[in-house]
Amino acid sequence: MIRTLGALLFAAAALRAAPPEAVPLEPGVPAEIYVAPGRATTVLLRSAQKVSAISLASPVITYKYDKPLNQIEITPAVRTGGVETNLNLRIGADVYVLLVHVVEDVRAQFVRTFILPNANPAGDEAELGGARPLAPAELDLPAAARTMERAESDAVFRAAQANLRLEPLAVARRWNGCDILLDEAAQFLDLDLIVFRIHWTNTTPDALYLHPLQYGLVAAGRTLPVLARYSPDDAVVLPGAECRAYLAVQGLRLSRHNAWDLVLPPAADSVAASLEDGRR
Repeated sequence: MIRTLGALLFAAAALRAAPPEAVPLEPGVPAEIYVAPGRATTVLLRSAQKVSAISLASPVITYKYDKPLNQIEITPAVRTGGVETNLNLRIGADVYVLLVHVVEDVRAQFVRTFILPNANPAGDEAELGGARPLAPAELDLPAAARTMERAESDAVFRAAQANLRLEPLAVARRWNGCDILLDEAAQFLDLDLIVFRIHWTNTTPDALYLHPLQYGLVAAGRTLPVLARYSPDDAVVLPGAECRAYLAVQGLRLSRHNAWDLVLPPAADSVAASLEDGRR
């Protein structure tokens, strides 16, 4: 009974713990990781460089490296705590050391995220000029939109995307009685590509038509050339239905931190008023 209660308290404490923030991983400086028997710990490496070699000092743990996601899954090979080992990672010309402790208490970590020296979030837009301009046919906007959506909901996937940055936006525009929101931008650094998501719900009793070609983008007062547009939803939005649309700009060396704005077609009442004025 006591052992069961202890296990329940251990699990509850782990669930309450806030997910750890990404921390720097320096060459040759051991970084401590706490793992628990019977549980897996995922180590996320935020870097465009991949691990070329891994050395394990003792078989008290097992590991599996996922190269596309640039992450390591560590699982203890022992049933009790109190042991430790080191895992050495060769990345580029440097060696990084993970000091792995096997424990049976609340120190156990289920996800660790490390930023390597070559991954600099503050200056991550400095190399945008290295990407070549793309033709519309070369851009798979539906795939980019799916990556954006998955990264938003899956923290593990998001942390593994070294060249992806998400920027929350809150640009709301009123159109035909509905609030249309430019709510997020996803920047793909290696492509000099920014994908914008537009989301709205038809709150009127009438069906409304709004095609992706009717959306426009402005940055700091400048109208932007939109490379591609995509919507997984019908352009005719029924009452109560939701609509999403994605716009892409590429090769413009734009920061995701710009003052963005959304351009919409005239609302129905404005068109009606203009037609009435024309008849007079």
